[in-house]
Amino acid sequence: MKMARFLVISIVFLFGFINMCTAKEWSYFTYAQQWPLAVCTEHDPCVIPQSMVGWGIHGLWPSADSLSKGPENCNKSWPFDIKSIESLVPDLKKYWPNLYPDTKENSFWEHEWEKHGTCATSVPATSNELKYFQMGLMLHAKYNITKILMNQGILPSNTARYMTNETESALKRELGVEAMIECAYDKKKTQKQLLYEVFICMNKDFKLIDCNREGESQTTCPKHEPFFYPPLHPGQPMIDISVI
Repeated sequence: MKMARFLVISIVFLFGFINMCTAKEWSYFTYAQQWPLAVCTEHDPCVIPQSMVGWGIHGLWPSADSLSKGPENCNKSWPFDIKSIESLVPDLKKYWPNLYPDTKENSFWEHEWEKHGTCATSVPATSNELKYFQMGLMLHAKYNITKILMNQGILPSNTARYMTNETESALKRELGVEAMIECAYDKKKTQKQLLYEVFICMNKDFKLIDCNREGESQTTCPKHEPFFYPPLHPGQPMIDISVI
């Protein structure tokens, strides 16, 4: 009995140790914001609330050497609890909404917390579920991509065409560091490349750092052809920043 108990305790300790080590294997945050119309090219049905007038939050991700590497699902013993973030739900619905009506309303937040948030708990500012989502909302207010692009003359339009290098340069002028953009091909409706995501990188103290630290852009957007940045809603050719 003593031996069996010892083995159980050892296994629990080992898994806890592995989990702790995995959670520490990252060096910076990637903060991802997404353009809802481009998100909807990947899923059907997809509904963009009328109250959503700009870029939405995708997530705040502990990251390692590149945007594709980083710890995930670091603590399965800490599941998502909607009660922990009840006070944030009105803002989450507006700025971090689930656009897929065939899934549970909370499923997007649950996914982001369990996959990424549980890996960020070693940082005091994101040490629990409430703080993690509070930080995501605070960063959206501070680095609002809708306003940042608008400041550089990059506006939602059904006809305007934008180039990748010009857009990345515009983001650097606003942020002072290299950001990164992603595109998605809309094969269902427009058969065009659409601006999909903007990644901003920051250290564990939330100071901005370059995303493209390898010296050249790693974007999925076309480098020699334009992409489009269409308005979210019909009849909304431009965004009224007074309501953002």
